[in-house]
Amino acid sequence: MLDLLPLSPTWVLAGLFAVLSYWFLVWPFSTFKKLGIPGPKPVPLFGNYLGYRKGMGNFDQECYQKYNKVYGFFEGQQPILMVGDLKLVREITVKKTNIFQNRRDLAGRGEIFGASVAALKDDDWKRVRGVISPTFSTGKLKQMSPHLERCAANFISKLDENCQDGTVFDMKKLTGAFSLDVTSSTAFGVDVDSLNNPDNPLVWSAKNMFDFSFYNPLVLIVILFPQLAWILEFCGVNFMNKKSITYFSDAVDHAINMKREVSDKERPPDFLQLALAAHNEELDNGVSANTAKWGISKKEIKGNAVLFWAAGYESTSNTIALTAYNLALHQEAQDRCIEEIDAVIKKHGVLDYKAIHELPYLEMCINETLRIFPSTTRIDRVAKEDVDLDGIRIPAGMLVFVPVWSIHMDADIWPEPEEFRPERFSKEAVAARDPYAYLPFGSGPRNCAGMRLSLLELRFSLAKALEKFRFVTCKETVIPVRFKKSMLNQIDHEVWLKVEARTPTHA
Repeated sequence: MLDLLPLSPTWVLAGLFAVLSYWFLVWPFSTFKKLGIPGPKPVPLFGNYLGYRKGMGNFDQECYQKYNKVYGFFEGQQPILMVGDLKLVREITVKKTNIFQNRRDLAGRGEIFGASVAALKDDDWKRVRGVISPTFSTGKLKQMSPHLERCAANFISKLDENCQDGTVFDMKKLTGAFSLDVTSSTAFGVDVDSLNNPDNPLVWSAKNMFDFSFYNPLVLIVILFPQLAWILEFCGVNFMNKKSITYFSDAVDHAINMKREVSDKERPPDFLQLALAAHNEELDNGVSANTAKWGISKKEIKGNAVLFWAAGYESTSNTIALTAYNLALHQEAQDRCIEEIDAVIKKHGVLDYKAIHELPYLEMCINETLRIFPSTTRIDRVAKEDVDLDGIRIPAGMLVFVPVWSIHMDADIWPEPEEFRPERFSKEAVAARDPYAYLPFGSGPRNCAGMRLSLLELRFSLAKALEKFRFVTCKETVIPVRFKKSMLNQIDHEVWLKVEARTPTHA
């Protein structure tokens, strides 16, 4: 019998390295095989992350169509269950919110943004959401309408300048400034007038806050090596623009000092006033939500202020610009909006808060734009405990995503989904359709807190514009719209349009 060959330390180490490499790089990819869930084949280290090179929304849609709406994929070694089945979407976002209450915990957001309702968890999220929600009640929004009208008047003045000159203009630039002005006025009681001061640092800060790519080294660490993310937290490093965060933080401090020094009883209550009234200094000193069940800390005030400003610039302004773009491309839809607006003005004499809520076709055009171009491609949740969803066993800690854009572009729900068809949102069509087929603001208790203010901005800006002008395309207009291959649906170019003056029939 041959003697067994002695094992040298080198071979032992090589074998150990091979086993550990398999355990770290390959073994995690067995997760969905064990659960019987299909999905794209991952590669060591990256998982399916390289698929994002074509854009997150495009990656999602390819998988959605190939794997029949429910599938698993990997960001690095992190397993993610994508759920596009509408019955299960309801379970995740509404019926089982006690289990799927929290969003994913991404390191690198920074201390301030991490204190916003977009990032907070459990009792802290409930407490802060309870402070913020009254800001967007029907009564508060009605009180805010004079400020929206003033901002809209400045917006229309800028459109008029372009109309008089016959110049081509970037609609996104104008709507971004308009949205910042609305947010500053209604949420913080600060008049900025970004429309007439385009070099205001507020504009630059909002524009650059989320300007990062999938291949930013910090993003790669957070996504591919979440176990190392604590190092970023320890070093105070985040992948959001530091200058933007610092500017917004200082701006909130300034607004708070102004609120405390000057009592302006003529202005309607805004977010900052409500937040300061609920400010609980115990929370500033590290008391947990289990002890302090009410109020909001100064850091949380700042975090949500940053969220409001950034969301107003990136989300609401995009939708205003893209609705105008869609109307410029579809003049027959614009004609119907104009006829409707003229009729409402003839009835009320003015486009005020009440009148703009009587424009169903304009609202249909806005909704159709949000369907085709939602601000986010996904909704994310984390399972707090093991749960069974229609036979799918989801272990505690697993990330569960809802592919918003993929659902919005599902031809079985929306025939010829690339087409702009506002009639999809008629009362009859909406009543006949599953409500979870349309998710531009999310769903359930963790939907967008500022949704109602955003829709009010959209109605005011577009109705006021169409009262006096018609949107038209020009040779510079980019058709179709292109988006950055990033984590958000960010337009990758200017939205070049022109406006033509029109004579209202109510005049």
